[in-house]
Amino acid sequence: MTIELDAADFLRDTILSPRGAVTFIAVLIAIVLLTEAYKTDFAKIRGVPELPSALPFVGHLHLLGGRSGRNDATVFTEWGEAVGSNVFQCSLGNQRTVVVNDWATMYALWIEQSQQLIDRPHQPGFVDKLGIDLTGSCMTDQIRKCRAAGMRALGKPNWHKYYHLLEPSSSKFISSIFGRSNDGKTPLDTYVHLRHIVFDLCLSLTYGARFGDVDDDFMLNFIKSINAVSAVRSSTKAYRHFVPLLRMIPEATSETISAERIRRRHRDILFNNYNDRIAAGETVDCIVAALGEDKLTEEEVHGTCISLLQAAPDTVASGVYQAVAWLCSPEGRPTQQAALAAILEAYGGDRDMAWKMAFREERVPLISSLNKETLRFFTFAPYATPRRTVKDVTLPNGAVLPKGITLIMNAQQVNHDEAHFSSAWSFQPDRFVDSKPGLPHVAFGAGSRICPAVNISNRIVCALLTRLILAFEMEGSKEPTRAPNVDAIEFSDVYDELVAHPRFYDCHFKARDSAWLDKILAEEKATAMASAA
Repeated sequence: MTIELDAADFLRDTILSPRGAVTFIAVLIAIVLLTEAYKTDFAKIRGVPELPSALPFVGHLHLLGGRSGRNDATVFTEWGEAVGSNVFQCSLGNQRTVVVNDWATMYALWIEQSQQLIDRPHQPGFVDKLGIDLTGSCMTDQIRKCRAAGMRALGKPNWHKYYHLLEPSSSKFISSIFGRSNDGKTPLDTYVHLRHIVFDLCLSLTYGARFGDVDDDFMLNFIKSINAVSAVRSSTKAYRHFVPLLRMIPEATSETISAERIRRRHRDILFNNYNDRIAAGETVDCIVAALGEDKLTEEEVHGTCISLLQAAPDTVASGVYQAVAWLCSPEGRPTQQAALAAILEAYGGDRDMAWKMAFREERVPLISSLNKETLRFFTFAPYATPRRTVKDVTLPNGAVLPKGITLIMNAQQVNHDEAHFSSAWSFQPDRFVDSKPGLPHVAFGAGSRICPAVNISNRIVCALLTRLILAFEMEGSKEPTRAPNVDAIEFSDVYDELVAHPRFYDCHFKARDSAWLDKILAEEKATAMASAA
């Protein structure tokens, strides 16, 4: 009895006293923090070099997300060199991550063991607030169903339904350049307009809508909301996406959530317009119609279409813009004449036929090669959206990566791997002219989660380049601050996002033959008006 009383007195005087309670709670918190400080979701993987000097809680995250003044891919390359390996492990918050810097290992994992890398790691605070997202979501039966339906809708057998949607937008873009260029005397920056045109193309493909169907403010706000969402996807900028303790702190309505609300409202208006046209007896050839045939729910239709709208303006618009940057640079201008000659040779000298068939076939190897080299050399997504293994996978050195581990492909470095590409850091427009079928680069990802729109995106870029080369002689600005930047890394100064948007530049567009260009644009406008009637 005396011992029990002594114990009770001890507790009352120590732990249960105000000061004791505070001390006990502080010690408990310290123990929890120390336990969490270096905790990762997986133990160290044997056989894979580990990057040293991880900080408590954040790991190596403090050096990413643009915080070191470079994009993440450049940092990953430096880390690989520091540990002497093209494959290494690091800690992004509590997420143990394996980074791959070379083509051979990428191919062994993303291609040869593709199905084992079909999943994505969960990005808390992002995907769970966006609904269905083909690019960023973990692989589920629903995502698998939507991806399959999207790839069928974008398959080549359906392309003939979309040509009449694609061609007028490109003519509108080139007509605008023609009208504003003052016969090449006025320098133009085409990026904003090009993004709008590509977005217009994508709206036509997805919801059968166009800029003219609603007011410009509506479309500009829609584009802004989509850009805001793209800025966060797979970004290492937000610590709370990787550090569980930070997610215990309530988050105010984020820019991403606000952007998603705007995106959803605009999406609903487009879908209602589509339904009104169908109810009025109109036939609307677009992806929404094709997805309806696959019996997707309305939510699944929207998720698939929005995912396509989310990605296409970045790769397609940036691809055309940066290809023109190289073509109008001093080192690239000779290729303009070579490309024009190749186009005309492919069509027996018939400019009209070359123009009309630009979207309908890919007949000019040099144009196809120019597109591939642009996407390889200027890697617009420097590190690919991360993957997560659904089974154990084996590295070429025999090391085993466990089920559930996160992998990041350093696409920028893989695209410039000297062991795979000769003179990898040199832009060679004819690099792929005689190449064999296969994966030319990893701009669209690789393997089981490659971008569903890869083929039609390539066709759109090639078509726009063909028409621009037929229409104009292009020369970059000689003003140092407005000259095109054609450096493989410094072409972009966006370091804290998944997508590297190009630096702006000015270009002089001089019509090769004003009378012919006037004629061909007028003919296509008349054809588009007749189709719409």
